[in-house]
Amino acid sequence: MFLMTKSKLLSIIKEGQAAQEIQHNKQLAIQQQKADAQEERSAAIREAIQVTNVNLMLRLQDTVANSDYNPYNTHALQVTEIMGEYSGEQDIGSDLIKRVINISAALKVPNGLALQEAPASPERAYITKFMEINQLNEGVCTELSKEAEKQGQVLCQLIWDPNDKMVKLHYLPWIDYQYTVRPIGLNNMTPPYEIKWQNDANSKITEGTLTNEEVAFVAFNMRFKTDDQLRLVIEGSPTLGNVLQRIDDIGYDLVDWRQTNKLYAHPTPSIQCEDAEEAEALQASITATGWRTGSMMITSGKLTMVVPDNFYQTIKESIQTNLQVVSGATGLSIAWLGFPDLMANRAVSDSLGEPLEIVAANDITSWKSFYEQMFDNVIKIRNTNLAGGTQLKTGVVKPMLRPMSDRIWQQLIRLYLPAAESGVMSRETFWSMIPGFPLSDEKIRFAAELKEKQEHEAEVAVEEQVRKSNPDNRADTGQQSVGSRRFNNERG
Repeated sequence: MFLMTKSKLLSIIKEGQAAQEIQHNKQLAIQQQKADAQEERSAAIREAIQVTNVNLMLRLQDTVANSDYNPYNTHALQVTEIMGEYSGEQDIGSDLIKRVINISAALKVPNGLALQEAPASPERAYITKFMEINQLNEGVCTELSKEAEKQGQVLCQLIWDPNDKMVKLHYLPWIDYQYTVRPIGLNNMTPPYEIKWQNDANSKITEGTLTNEEVAFVAFNMRFKTDDQLRLVIEGSPTLGNVLQRIDDIGYDLVDWRQTNKLYAHPTPSIQCEDAEEAEALQASITATGWRTGSMMITSGKLTMVVPDNFYQTIKESIQTNLQVVSGATGLSIAWLGFPDLMANRAVSDSLGEPLEIVAANDITSWKSFYEQMFDNVIKIRNTNLAGGTQLKTGVVKPMLRPMSDRIWQQLIRLYLPAAESGVMSRETFWSMIPGFPLSDEKIRFAAELKEKQEHEAEVAVEEQVRKSNPDNRADTGQQSVGSRRFNNERG
């Protein structure tokens, strides 16, 4: 039997303890290395985030300092951007720009161009033919309204066509001609105007000048500035010019929202383990099995699905804020901009129609002046080229443009229709307030119907008078009775 001395036993125990201590130290060293590596990765991530934030802040500071946040700070840049977005040639904002322009143009010329009611005259007949040949009552006036929304102004040259003995319209886009409009009368803010443009080698446009009698011109959101000779120049600007960057921001926010939805369409599984070794072992096991989202998972850790909290809220608030700015600048409610779900309060939505109607009425006044100038110049050009014929008078024919909205229809139904039915207002006055109503045709039809009704009533009255004056007429059959009154009475 082998007997171990006490000293030998103690030596073995010490060796075992030393080995355990060495193994423990190795494990601690490995864990420390892993912790150091993790700390290095975390530090690298923190540094990258800090660098990104610093770069972002520097970019924002440079943007504010250099005033580059609004890159559309000239008339030419605004018009170029609006026309590009309207035609779909830009990456961002095309849908909203097109919607704003089309709705605004339709609100200001809702029923096309018509003439105010007036007796028939040679002037009215000639202007009516002018409108038909130039299709002003078939959509051209709406297209001109859209051009005003895009470029802030409209200039049409009036050209005499000797073959048709008619004046023809020739539209001159500002973006192509870059013309200047200068008042030449004592009042330097109103007609008469002088229009000039320079040579353009790229578009082969040659220098030109037009007088007030050769054109029809209108400008919106006008600004007055002086040229190099200190002469006042009139220039319009598009309503959307001041909010183009806001519209771009809405477009970018919508793209970011889509990308975020795509990124987080599938939540990321997260498993919390007790220590790093268990995490590594579980990661290796999951990777080896080829696990995918939707498959069953059984682990010793705590499983959660990682998704960002309210990641869309900031983007949504940014879109709402920019939409409010665009709505305020254009006069169109947020619902009309294509976001009805953001306008929960119907009363607020209805009240927004009031400033819209005011803006539309103001622009319609400008369009009326534009077409009055056009009609008068058409008459003048016609008289000049047909000197031997009958000279027509200017100022006789007036355009009629009438706004249209749901609020206006409600006013007609709730206020003016009962007044017309009760006789407080005449029927013709009520008809004249209905946009697009064919008043002259209806007056003819109504007069014919009234005449027919009166003739019928007169015939009935005559028949009734004859029947009453002749007691031998039988009212039940319309046939004269047979026999004398005495004989009939005796039979009865």
